[in-house]
Formats: sequence, C-alpha cells, structure tokens
Amino acid sequence: EMFDLFVTPLVSVFVTVLVTLIAVGPVFVWAENAVLGLIQALLTLPFGIGSFIVGLFYAPTVVTGIHQMYTAIDLGQLAQYGVTYWLPIASAANIAQGGAALAVTFKTHDAKIKGLALPSALSAFMGITEPAIFGVNLRFFKPFIAGCIGGGCGALVCALTSLAASGTGVTGIFGILLCLAQPVQYAIMFAVAALVSFGVSFVLYKDEPKASEQA
Repeated sequence: EMFDLFVTPLVSVFVTVLVTLIAVGPVFVWAENAVLGLIQALLTLPFGIGSFIVGLFYAPTVVTGIHQMYTAIDLGQLAQYGVTYWLPIASAANIAQGGAALAVTFKTHDAKIKGLALPSALSAFMGITEPAIFGVNLRFFKPFIAGCIGGGCGALVCALTSLAASGTGVTGIFGILLCLAQPVQYAIMFAVAALVSFGVSFVLYKDEPKASEQA
C-alpha cells in the first residue's frame, strides 16, 4: 500500500503523457490544422459564400469547443495583413445567438424561461454566448438554428463590406472598438445578424406544452 500510494499515480501520469505525445497529440494537431486550412480556404471564396458558411457553422463549433483554437486564425491574419477578417465573422455569430435568445424572451409565456433568456441574450451581445447557447437556444433547438442562420447572414455582410478588425479578443457590442475604421459596416453587420436571427427564432419558437396540458 505504501508503494502503491506513489507508484500508481506516477505510472498513470507517465503512460498518459506518453500516449498523448505519441498518438493523441499528432492526431489533434493534424485535425486542427485541417480545420484551420479549410476555414482559410472558405474565406477566399467569392461573393462571401465561404464567410456565410463559416458564420453558419460557427456556433456548432462553440458547442464542441473547437472555437478555442480560432485565435490562431486571428493572429495569422494580423501577422499577414495587419488586420483580421475572422473576428467580425465570429462577432456576427455571437450576436446572432443573442438575437435568437432575445426572441425567446418576447415569445415565451414561461416566466422562468423569460428570466433566463433575457440575460443570456444580453451576455451574447457582449460576446459571451455560452449562456444563450446552452441555456436557451440549444435547449429548444429551433432558436439555435435561427442563430446559425443569423450568423451566416451577418458573416456575409462582413465579407461584402470587407469588414476587418485591428486586433483580437473582444466581440459583440464592444467588438466595434476593434473596428473603429469601419464603424458603419460593423453596425450594419450587428443589425443584420441580430434582426435575422431574432425574426427566424420568433417565427419558429413555441413554448413546449406543460405536462398537465398534455394529460
């Protein structure tokens, strides 16, 4: 028992690290590079088609946690172009999830859902989407789809107006501070992403019938 106290954890950590470095690490590095390469290729497609696709599927990557590696795109574009075209697209996707959650606030008759959806929407408008995605939109699914559509439309505006940010880190309302050279374009993107997702979510969302009503 005395030897087991320190041998077992030591061996377990050693084997885990070894497997991670030899097998898991290289696979995930390859996968991340493949995703980053695909995104960069999509952003070069004409007429903003690629940006629309990226904006459409940005929120699902937040659900899986893949979005944590997107900083590499921002830093790469900042190094190459002096600006990043990625951050406004990410901002559009975040804003759209807020618009979808805000529609639930106005459409629902459930006080608990309303009390959850409103602060979640405001949080998403400030760039923090997890409360809106996991607490509201993904829970009822249709608002999540509406947010994805709004994100795609907002990203399309980013591409058509060549909206770019001078840095990385903040999205949503405060993201305009990184786009001071194009404040009008950013405001248009914000409005399109929010209004499209709000409208689609408002049309699609319906309160789930309560158990007593079903009975």
